[in-house]
Amino acid sequence: MSKKQFNELELQFQEECEVINLKYEYDGYNGDISWAIISNLTEDEILEKYRSIIGDYMPFIILPSAFGEVRDEYRRNEKKFQMRAIRKHDFYNFEDSEIELHHAELVTDDLEEAFFKSEKEQALRKAIQLLKPIQKERLIKYYFEGKSSRQIAKEEGVAYSAVDNSIATALKNLRKFLI
Repeated sequence: MSKKQFNELELQFQEECEVINLKYEYDGYNGDISWAIISNLTEDEILEKYRSIIGDYMPFIILPSAFGEVRDEYRRNEKKFQMRAIRKHDFYNFEDSEIELHHAELVTDDLEEAFFKSEKEQALRKAIQLLKPIQKERLIKYYFEGKSSRQIAKEEGVAYSAVDNSIATALKNLRKFLI
């Protein structure tokens, strides 16, 4: 098999199958099976069709595509909840209900907070504009549109690892631009 044929086969494998390292995905997992493959194909079909690729993932279990969709939805929701928690975090653990109306000195001016927030948003917007177009596009799809790297890769017709690398590089560049 030529290198080109192998690369095409690998791309087809990535479209039909998602590979999960169970020990990485599930902290504390110590079973004998290290890999899970999410696919609509049966184990026999995978072994027959992708024999040259699948050897690296032996032994493995097969999970249906519905599991992958539920897992992606779970991750998107977790990310949303984390972002909400970050945005709503109260550093001083101060509840609004604790403010008594006759203590005006306890009420802070939201204008100052809004100013600093808008300043940070402007810096982030400028930093995003400095990214390479493909990095910017993938970063926006991933973080703001809530798409997975697999969905983005499928839309663009590229390997999802390329999308993951692009997003990781974009984040590194943003850190450099914002420091």
